[in-house]
Amino acid sequence: MDPLGDFAGVYERHYQGVYRAVRAIVLDPIWAEDVTQDAFVKAYRNRDRYKPIGSLAGWLHRIAVREALSALRWRTLQTWLLGAVGQASTSEDPWSGHLVAEALAALKPKSRAAVVLHYYHGYRYREIASILGIPEGTVATRIANGLRQMRKVLESIPDVALAARR
Repeated sequence: MDPLGDFAGVYERHYQGVYRAVRAIVLDPIWAEDVTQDAFVKAYRNRDRYKPIGSLAGWLHRIAVREALSALRWRTLQTWLLGAVGQASTSEDPWSGHLVAEALAALKPKSRAAVVLHYYHGYRYREIASILGIPEGTVATRIANGLRQMRKVLESIPDVALAARR
């Protein structure tokens, strides 16, 4: 089966196996469907990079496992951030709380834009790179630096630091 010539066939044949692997990692069937779809989109976009040296299933699983682990990291960080600031915000939009505003204000505007696009709007690095007209690596750097700065600000606030340790 060739991912370049018959990706629909590859999808049909390997979807269930990839889904089961992702499901076992993320432990949520609905989220696993989303992550599996994202993995197949990534595989489709990179199908010209597949080398028939290894198994096609192994290549797909490698993509899917990386996608699942990335999704878990993203959700863990998002949960921590929203949990830390949620105490201070009674509105339905936790980003409107004064703690988040304070943490975001500590960022340079370019880092702030990347963080907001990723964590508030859910864009992936590739999409943010396209929106901002910068390389994906620059997006990753801006987000990493922005989160580090936000953590410092949030952890300097006693109630938030205590909640984050729970």
